This record gives sequence, C-alpha cells and structure tokens, in this order.
Amino acid sequence: MSTNVRIKQKALFKKKLEMKDIVALTGLAYGVIDDNYRLIRNEMAENTLIYDENRLARGIDLWLDGTDILLSLSLPTTRSEIRLFYHVITTICNEVGTKKYIREEDTVSLKDNERFVQYDEEASIGALEDLQEKIGNDEYRRFEIFGVFNPISISLKEIQKIGNNLEQFEKYLHEIQALDVYYATSNVYRTPEEKLIGIYAIVADVPSVVPTEPYVIMNQIEGVEAWYVMLKKGEAIGYEDFINNLDIKDYYDANHVITVLSEAKIDELLKKYKVEL
Repeated sequence: MSTNVRIKQKALFKKKLEMKDIVALTGLAYGVIDDNYRLIRNEMAENTLIYDENRLARGIDLWLDGTDILLSLSLPTTRSEIRLFYHVITTICNEVGTKKYIREEDTVSLKDNERFVQYDEEASIGALEDLQEKIGNDEYRRFEIFGVFNPISISLKEIQKIGNNLEQFEKYLHEIQALDVYYATSNVYRTPEEKLIGIYAIVADVPSVVPTEPYVIMNQIEGVEAWYVMLKKGEAIGYEDFINNLDIKDYYDANHVITVLSEAKIDELLKKYKVEL
C-alpha cells in the first residue's frame, strides 16, 4: 500500500529540475535500493530513496517520468515521515511554481495537505491493525516490510510492542535501523550439477544480521536446495551448522539475529564443519 504523487513542471519553467536538483532541494539523505532491498547510501539512480536520517522509517521513493516528478510513500509508515512527504511535495511545488499536484488520480491543492496527512495516518493505523489481526489469528507467522535501510520481519513479538500506535511504530523503526550492523543477504549460484545453492558471506569482528532460516528475499529465486555461509575466501560451512553453533545470537527481528564471529571462532567452525563447494 502506498500514496503516489505526480508533480508537473510547468512548460514555461526555465530550467527543469533533474534528480540531483530535487534531492538537493529537499536537503534529505538519499540512496539506492539494491537487489536485496538494502540501501546503498549516497548514490542516485532512476529511482532514488530520500529519507530523514534522524528519524529512520521507510523512505520516500523519488523518480522522474519525462519532466514530471513522482514520489511514493509506502504505508504503513510513521507520522513524521507522512508529514515529511507532504513537506517535500510543498517544497518541490513551490520551486516549480505550482500550487497543484496529482495525488493518486486526483488533481489536488497544497492547501489540502493537512487533510491528506490525516488520511495517510489513518491508513497507516488501519494497516497496523490489519497486520495485528492477521498475525494474531496465525494467518501470517511473520510479515516483511521494507525499511529505508533493509527489510524487517515482523511477528507477534513486534506487533505486541507496536500495536496500532504510530509513535511506537516510529520508535521501533528508528531504533532497529539505527543499529550499527551489517545486514547479510544471500547470493544464489548454480553448481555444475545444475543444483541451486544459496551462500551468505560473513567476516570476522563485524556485527552481522543473519537469518535464523535462510531465504531469498521476495522469493525472487525458487528451488534453492542447500544453504551455506562463506567464512573465509573459498571456505564455507553449511548454514545449519553455522546458525546452531553461534556463541552470540542476539534477537534482531522475527527471522534474524545479530552475531559477531572472532577469527578464532571462524577457524573453529571451519575446522569442524568445512565443506567443499
């Protein structure tokens, strides 16, 4: 669910704003989402994510269609990010000399922004309530949302903390994404025997977020038959042996823990469980 906006740059406006101009105009942090839905900071592309680095939430997607400026806000999100979204719209509209923009299919006015803020807040609360109901009824074991920095898996534990409270949701999203950790993701390879294997890579002394159950984000690739962790160049162990033998395993979210491996621990794991790939 999202709110989508289109801002048209007037034909007589002397210089059409480009991506770099718009990002600079907002004064916000920015980055690009990689194939695993992690943010590559300080890069721009056709689709660029802009966000408040002091209130980490889900980010505002920004792109161009010809000279039209398009923005999208994922819901549910936080009150501060909803207000930021409409502040960015106002800033861009003022720069291109218009008081109107297209929200979904309707041409609307900047003076209506406060009403739209309320709409998006209510939609976000409704989405959290729906999530709470579905997880509470065991319809979902967990649900994945995309934060500005990385995906976040939400289960009953998170929902009980957040409820349908946007302030709690804001606190949760910022705190989990402000952690100084590396969010590990898998790469999938095809072996000479035509078997699909998934491999995570972990290095020594870096706090890393790893899944309790390995997976491919959004099921982009199906049929992975075996999972491994590369601990040194060309040296790997099976994923089950990895996750079952961690000394540090701190809770991150519904399907991830934070771990730190020393060089000695890596050597120990490789000595016991090393496999040939």
